Amino acid sequence: MKDYTKLRIGEKKIFWKNNPVNGEIEILIDGIKSFKMYSENDDTVVKELYWTGFKGWELTSLLLWNSLVNKLSSGLVYDIGTYSGIYTLIAANNAKNNEIHAFDIQNKCIDRVKKNCLINEFNNIFVKQAACTDFSGKTSFYFYEEEGIMTSIAGLLPNKVNNLKMDVDAIKLDDYNNNEKVELIKIDVEGAEISTLRGLKNTLTNFSPDVLIEINNKADIKNVKKMFPRGYNIYDIDETELQLKQIKLFTKLSRHRNYLFTKKSKKTLKSLFSGRVI
Repeated sequence: MKDYTKLRIGEKKIFWKNNPVNGEIEILIDGIKSFKMYSENDDTVVKELYWTGFKGWELTSLLLWNSLVNKLSSGLVYDIGTYSGIYTLIAANNAKNNEIHAFDIQNKCIDRVKKNCLINEFNNIFVKQAACTDFSGKTSFYFYEEEGIMTSIAGLLPNKVNNLKMDVDAIKLDDYNNNEKVELIKIDVEGAEISTLRGLKNTLTNFSPDVLIEINNKADIKNVKKMFPRGYNIYDIDETELQLKQIKLFTKLSRHRNYLFTKKSKKTLKSLFSGRVI
């Protein structure tokens, strides 16, 4: 058999079917306090971590997130687009005095995060099924279903793949809490970054949280940057090189999709992150 890391997605689906990962899986990432995640051979994050020796899924982002969590003093953490909750679980495991708020639009994700909270006996996680956008009320999201996959790449924007549609509550996160300090945010909303950030305008201005965000289309980076107040810098997160690279004019980006928006100085980032900051 090929090295797992060299398998294409179609080959991986066959491999997963023939080599199921079920039950409570201990997540053993070097540098991160261990915890458990439940799988019915349907959680892509768990399977990618398990079959790569816990190194093959957003390793730099996870280590960076862990470092940022360990420096929290007080306040809230938002995990927007939590999926099965790995970022939520890392935060809850390290920042036991902080409230971790996990949001997702799909009920399967919400149910799985609740299950993962239960098996780890975490009581500082608050889970809500909602679209985090720039208004409160109701909205629709689009998705598809596939055997052996817990949930599709679902989003608020329709596309050729997502042929199913459901309604969900919409919330504006600026109105979500009673002006409590928000220190750290992760956003993975499949193209709806602008509307999510519009709903966080006051939060970003008042509290300057660090924001780890997935941007699938590199052409959108410029418009996403405009949603942040003055003083934020952008770092490209290279998942294979354990490296953060500050984005400036003509910076060559990695092939990965996660970025850090922060007001922390490069010196501060170097002091808290175990990888390279350039």
